[in-house]
Amino acid sequence: MRSIILSAFLLLFVFSCAEDEKPNPNPENITISGKLLAPNTIDPIVNAKVIALHNNIVAFETTTDAQGNFQLSLKKGDYNLKLSKGLFTTEKQIRVEEDITLESYKIEILPNIGVITGSYDNIESVLYGIGLINPITAEPLFDIIDGISTNKNMALDNLAHGNGTNNGNSQIKNPILNPNVGFSYTDLMSDPTLLASYDVLFINCSDHSENPIYEQNLMDYVNNGGFLYVTDWSSSLLNTITNNDTNYLSFYTPRRSGQSLTTTATILDGNLSAWLLLNYGISINDVVEIDEFLYAWQVVESYDPATTISWINGEVDYNDATSTTITENKDLAFTFLLGQGAIFYSSFHTENQEFDFTTTDRIMEYLVFEMTDID
Repeated sequence: MRSIILSAFLLLFVFSCAEDEKPNPNPENITISGKLLAPNTIDPIVNAKVIALHNNIVAFETTTDAQGNFQLSLKKGDYNLKLSKGLFTTEKQIRVEEDITLESYKIEILPNIGVITGSYDNIESVLYGIGLINPITAEPLFDIIDGISTNKNMALDNLAHGNGTNNGNSQIKNPILNPNVGFSYTDLMSDPTLLASYDVLFINCSDHSENPIYEQNLMDYVNNGGFLYVTDWSSSLLNTITNNDTNYLSFYTPRRSGQSLTTTATILDGNLSAWLLLNYGISINDVVEIDEFLYAWQVVESYDPATTISWINGEVDYNDATSTTITENKDLAFTFLLGQGAIFYSSFHTENQEFDFTTTDRIMEYLVFEMTDID
């Protein structure tokens, strides 16, 4: 599946370059350029769909490049411009004239997003950083659900992640990102109707106990069109989805045996690599440093390449059942489809409490937009 996707990407890239070198095939058309950005109006959105409609008929369709740029070839007239990256969209009315210059557009229409707080992961800071906030009040444009009741092991709360940016105290929270709804994790996971109210659900890493009811509700949620983010110690929530390590992913036993706090990893996706390099100067030679592992993280033993995409691969240390350290290359982040929805899982995550971006945060930002783009 990976080789097919990469081959298709390379063919599309070559074809697009060849097309760009040709003159406009219709002399009546005007070539105009634009750019699509994240809601923060800074970060480019790669491989987004751009469709120009005239009288509800598609007049031109293209995609954005690694820097969010796109070109349209259109006759003079009025158009409805639709730009989308999965469930993140925006629409604009444009008038094509001789001297038109399109502005940079930002994503304005967001999916309904819920974030469950965790002990060791802070994806809500990444969402805030990419602009999912009210520009006037600075409040998040997503629900933050209290995950305190997830049986977290308080004795492990002072274990540092790889870069130690929070001095090992994983309980420091940005006050802007406190829970902002009146129900808890247990309320949400017990109520299929409440779960279904979210288009995208982020479950931060925490010490979840196994619960077949929650696992089945999550499986139904994704099957019915939900998009699910799960990392590291929250992997037990995927037991039913993976049919106990039979489908999609197989988790290594003993559980939570990962030892490396950092790895020099290879990016396996050309779009991600180009986006990091061209916009942020990251990933020279398709290599990045991943340094936000929890001590004793969950290793993925294997995955099914026919159903699952791997994004990152790196050399890591982990312990076997005899506590012998094994050094081996392992895949570290994955996406797979289930029914009408999809799941993203990674063995690493972000514990960054600030609104700036580490390299790991940038990768997670890219995958936040990518995880709902399954067409």
